[in-house]
Amino acid sequence: MQNPTSPENSNSSTGSAVAKATAGIGVLHLLRLVISFATAPLIARIFGSSRLADVWAVASDIVSSLWLVFEKTVNPTVLPLFAKALKDDDEKSAWRFASLAFCVTTLGVILVTPLAWVGMPFIVDLYSQKAPESQREFTVAIARVLLGGLFFLSVSSLTYVILNGYKRFATAALGDAFWRLGIMIAAAYAFAQKLPMEQALSVLAYGFLLGAFLKLAPQLWALRAKWALFKPNLDLSDPRLKTAFFLAIPMIVGVVTSEGRDIYRNYLADSPLILGANGEVTEGSRALLKFSRAIISSLIQLFPYALSIGIFPYLADLARGTDKQPFTQTLVGALRACLFIFAPITAIFIALRLPLLRLVWEGGNFSYNDTLTLIPPFIAYCVGMMGLACENVLNQSFYAQMRPWAPTIIGIIASIIFVVTATLGVHWGWGLAAIAGAESLQKTVKCLIMWRVLRPQLGEINRRENALFFAKTALCSVFAAIVAAILVKIVGPSDLADASRVRMALAILISGSGAMLAFGVLASLLKVEEMKHVGAFLKREQRR
Repeated sequence: MQNPTSPENSNSSTGSAVAKATAGIGVLHLLRLVISFATAPLIARIFGSSRLADVWAVASDIVSSLWLVFEKTVNPTVLPLFAKALKDDDEKSAWRFASLAFCVTTLGVILVTPLAWVGMPFIVDLYSQKAPESQREFTVAIARVLLGGLFFLSVSSLTYVILNGYKRFATAALGDAFWRLGIMIAAAYAFAQKLPMEQALSVLAYGFLLGAFLKLAPQLWALRAKWALFKPNLDLSDPRLKTAFFLAIPMIVGVVTSEGRDIYRNYLADSPLILGANGEVTEGSRALLKFSRAIISSLIQLFPYALSIGIFPYLADLARGTDKQPFTQTLVGALRACLFIFAPITAIFIALRLPLLRLVWEGGNFSYNDTLTLIPPFIAYCVGMMGLACENVLNQSFYAQMRPWAPTIIGIIASIIFVVTATLGVHWGWGLAAIAGAESLQKTVKCLIMWRVLRPQLGEINRRENALFFAKTALCSVFAAIVAAILVKIVGPSDLADASRVRMALAILISGSGAMLAFGVLASLLKVEEMKHVGAFLKREQRR
């Protein structure tokens, strides 16, 4: 009889807890995905590929980047220390640190916001090459309005972490969906009222502010029973704060590198060398690049990002143990899940690229030629989808071990690779596909290096079993793509350029479902381990 506290049972329990946490977060991220899918095409139809599409893309990217400095610093530095205090000390001690973190975060926002407001013309210039002066001035004005949401977004990063410390993942994730809801309401109103583009931009800006407030509101409500423990202080001698600062240094370096790379990416996308499908200079090339990765980014938020959030507290607990095997099995299981899900999605998306992009984006001011311009960068981003999926999990593994410098240094190396390959690609005439391909290459290389650096800290790994898994998953994915390509030819309209949205939707639904079914059948025949988990899950659902 197996000991209930044996490593096998412990790892099974951890895996089950991670799965439940991921499912809870995933449901809310699915809601966010639906809202984003409804919002982005509305924005595309309002602005098309015009210069004003770039105004919104750049202004929202600037403020989002400023927020991400707080988000990406607070999460990996505060969460392990808050969770450790809850477990090793007491709740009052944990909240004393959380209160201190709140005051430091608020102080940071108070300092950054006016500096960003004053420096906004300079920041906008960093993103621009061919944008005329009038467009840059309009971008500055919109970005300054969006800065009003920075406080709500930054504080929500901290409340998100606190809720995760209590393992209340779903409540924390609800705020993300509400944030998108504010922007969707504004976009729907502007589209329905057929507002002029300039007026629509102002409406979107106020929708962004509404969404930022809505992101924080449910998290504050969820913590209402704990606010009696909140004691504002600025005790700079607190040992946990000193540890947090030590952990934050590589985080800040990494975030600055990441956001600097993204600024350069958007600057490069504004190059006059970027051409449309018919060889013409494209006005809204930065917006088109953003649209080309929107579907993939939403899917990454749905599962891998949700998984990385759900798994982090458990990895942090396992990393403190002396036995490496539970940590190793949890990490490898998460990476295999990412590859098992996203390998077939990558192949199927590439096979269905034209009808999929037409269905999501076309309409209003967004034309068929704009869709054709999206296809090369979309394919390039698809190729890097598995790297994007695994990156978050690998990052969290280092943070759980409190080794923040490793992913930071690796990220800097990968960013240099991106800058070189993207710059050369654009100058060689590969356009937006060069930028997207360079980003996919960067993510893939980063994951491979992170795994190599992480490997000595892990326990035993069955190389033969995992190699067979990779080979079988790749074969099944190629088979799924072939099935998707054949089915879309059979059930899809003969002329995609003139096809109705309903016919394209049906063709995608039938082709995509058939391809995923083909993937599952072949994976079962090849006895891929993950299909057993899928089968067990389906059996449990049938018994309910």
